Amino acid sequence: MAALTYRGVSKQFEGRVALSKVEVSVEAGEIFGFIGPDGAGKTTLIRMAMGIVDPDEGTCLLLGSEDRRRARVHAGYVSQIFSLYTAMTVMENISLFGALYGASKKEVRRAGESALRRTGLWPFRDRLAGNLSGGMKQKLALSCALVHQPKVLLLDEPTTGVDPVSRKELWDMLGMLKARGITIIAATPYIDEIRRCERVAYLDKGQLRGIGTAEEILTEYKSVFNPDHLSTVEHTEEKEPVIEVQHLVKTFGTFHAVNDISFSVQRGEIFGFLGANGAGKTTAMRILTGLSQPTAGKGRVLGFDVSKQYEDIKSHIGYMSQRFSLYEDMTVAENLRLFGGIYGMSRNEIKKKTELVLNELGMEQQRDSLMKSLP
Repeated sequence: MAALTYRGVSKQFEGRVALSKVEVSVEAGEIFGFIGPDGAGKTTLIRMAMGIVDPDEGTCLLLGSEDRRRARVHAGYVSQIFSLYTAMTVMENISLFGALYGASKKEVRRAGESALRRTGLWPFRDRLAGNLSGGMKQKLALSCALVHQPKVLLLDEPTTGVDPVSRKELWDMLGMLKARGITIIAATPYIDEIRRCERVAYLDKGQLRGIGTAEEILTEYKSVFNPDHLSTVEHTEEKEPVIEVQHLVKTFGTFHAVNDISFSVQRGEIFGFLGANGAGKTTAMRILTGLSQPTAGKGRVLGFDVSKQYEDIKSHIGYMSQRFSLYEDMTVAENLRLFGGIYGMSRNEIKKKTELVLNELGMEQQRDSLMKSLP
């Protein structure tokens, strides 16, 4: 019996097509992945499997049953945004989710301890969930989904915004769960995670483009998933780096968020910060963008001192934060005008650059769309 089946399912939300006649069957015991861009329909398929939304057309069967709300007592679910209660401890979250899934107190204690030990969270069982790092919250969400010992585990982009180390740990745990006979179904935007799946379905604009092994899909749609690398250009005329940092330190009380880092960035270079959650990436970025000042050390951005001339830095750089700072009740063009004004641009400049940006991003048709309507 298939663990999950979609038979010609279609779904619309306020006239927008989310899914169009999708046919997929996931075999019991396999690791199956959904891959595709934002708005492709991955989340809708996961939510449909859990009985959260129903198809407008077609049929969806979970563990052979069309009554997915009843069948989901045998399924675990990890959503995009971890549904944890931040004011409750790790163990209290486990107990709550166990009760919601209908597990007995004895089963919750036994399975909960097993899940927390497996994920390395047992020593933190009395810590508030709100005080956990992103990677630890991810592991707690997984533990909560496993407390009732499900037959199927559905994960909706569970590693988005989580550091590479925690991502690898999660997929190693999923491999162990598969070895225990649990069917794993995951939506993910990451190619390295798709390679951990036995089969994948590629979706785009609500349509199923292909099903096969990861290598088959990545090869067939190479132009989508493996585009040509960006060409590099040598900038020999530039002698001074645009960013230069020497022995930079940032402390919060006795905690060193950034501890004695030094580097330089040349004009035209693509430079990246890599590290686990809490490594100091965001703190370093906030210093470079003028939003925070260092405790010690030196740094210059476009010639401006990060300790003294941070207001000048803000007016010469663009900054995208972890959480998109957009106004959902404003249109795309209105957001661009607002941020242009914040950056000190003139009206004529804003109008000219708005046209240029919308054209470069292929978003001319979304100019007057509200941000909250975009995928």
